[in-house]
Amino acid sequence: MRILYFDIDSCRPDHLGCYGYQRPTSPVIDDLAQKSILFRQCHTSDAPCLPSRAALFSGRFGINNGVTCHDGPASQLRYAGRGHQHDPRSPMWMRYLQLQNWETIGFSGFGQRHLAWWFFAGFTQNFGNQLPGYSETATEVTEKVLWWLRANGTTQNWFMHVNYWDVHHPYAAPQKFFDQVRTVAYTGAPDAQAIARDAHDYYGPRTARSWWYELPDWHNPQQGRTSRMPKDNPDTRETLTGFVDGHDAGIAYVDEQIGRVVVLLEHLGIREETAIIVSSDHGESVGELGMYFEHGNCCEGTTHVPLLVHWPGMTDRPDMPPTHRSIDGLIYQVDLAPTVLELLGMEVPTRWDGSSFAPAVQGKSFAGRDHLILGTGVWSFQRAVRTERYRLIRTIHSGLYPYDPLYLFDMQSDPQQRHNLATERAGVVAELDHLLLAWLWRYTTGPDGVHDPFQEQLWAGFDPDLYCPRQRIEERLLDLGRQDQLADLRRRRDLVPVLRTDLSRNFQLKL
Repeated sequence: MRILYFDIDSCRPDHLGCYGYQRPTSPVIDDLAQKSILFRQCHTSDAPCLPSRAALFSGRFGINNGVTCHDGPASQLRYAGRGHQHDPRSPMWMRYLQLQNWETIGFSGFGQRHLAWWFFAGFTQNFGNQLPGYSETATEVTEKVLWWLRANGTTQNWFMHVNYWDVHHPYAAPQKFFDQVRTVAYTGAPDAQAIARDAHDYYGPRTARSWWYELPDWHNPQQGRTSRMPKDNPDTRETLTGFVDGHDAGIAYVDEQIGRVVVLLEHLGIREETAIIVSSDHGESVGELGMYFEHGNCCEGTTHVPLLVHWPGMTDRPDMPPTHRSIDGLIYQVDLAPTVLELLGMEVPTRWDGSSFAPAVQGKSFAGRDHLILGTGVWSFQRAVRTERYRLIRTIHSGLYPYDPLYLFDMQSDPQQRHNLATERAGVVAELDHLLLAWLWRYTTGPDGVHDPFQEQLWAGFDPDLYCPRQRIEERLLDLGRQDQLADLRRRRDLVPVLRTDLSRNFQLKL
């Protein structure tokens, strides 16, 4: 048995043909999907990059493993063990496979890119340090993968993680992939009216009006970042399409490289004995809550990820009903690790948070989860409750954005999350808020209770402004003459919580 996991950074599932996209971004992945199980509602429990992969490879939600952000205390993994003793109840996924005599091979610069030592834990062969650790291209990654497969591919029991970065901005795929996707016009959301409204209503980095404002050394709109990125903000439909082209070209580039790997598997005669999994660490917001081509709020665009699983002898059965090849039930991406172990006949560690969806891969009836609790810890701190119909979002820290404390979206009638129904459907809010509170109590109370990493982050004085100083946005608002929004930003960031003031006053009165 062999397992090959393709991890495509920042890939929106609805920009893949197998999820219904009309542009020619993913012919290889679409072909794989024909003999795979396609999960239509897979979400990363913790976003973006660092929290997502910490959850996937540790088998635990961010609230338990400690990683919900990209810096500060909430970026440090709470490793399950002490001294030289690993905790067998919650091992790293790759280490568990390694102890079961599996060869684990990693091709990713992610550990260097995010200062994540633990990312390499359990890989018997790690090629990440041979990559630049920031801007490696899909071709550079694939060449190392092909070299390893030619030398070792026919051996048994290996798990290979292949991470492609090219779908993440700045978009720099070769020109031919831009030409490829542009053969079909982009007709997706948001429309010109929605873009104009976002440009007027939302402030902050990565918004329609101020996409290019970030760190001082970030290139400005006149300079661009790469030769293929638009030089203006995505505040018009034309410029927005330029950004979409970059995202889609990145997918097409990665898709071609995946094809090169699959062709070699066939040449080696091991294609039919190799399980292939395709997913992403997180998606990408394109207008949701005013954010464009970034992954910094807890809307659908950020947490929703593609997931297709091809498993030899199961998903390629000709008698499998088409209804069993497409799964609409809610699942966490962190459910993938226990699923793989169950399909391999291994025991699942007792302290992992994921639940196996192996029945779905086996072609059996599978309903998925009743609801998901999701979090985002860069640009803003938010948590969401996702049910089949609704998405409730609680803002813990609004960052440099005009984010309200509470949102409720009807995902059936409003998939772009444009209409906040929090005040209109109080009963739904109460029900979903109770689910969020029950989840928090489950993990933060009792003898095994943990500190919420978001609270640790706030206590330590770390806000979500890692990639953009507050001063940059204040200067931007002054330049735009938006004193109203500047006042709003300062009110949100500098306001002393009323509850704290009241408690202090009451305490003084008692004295």
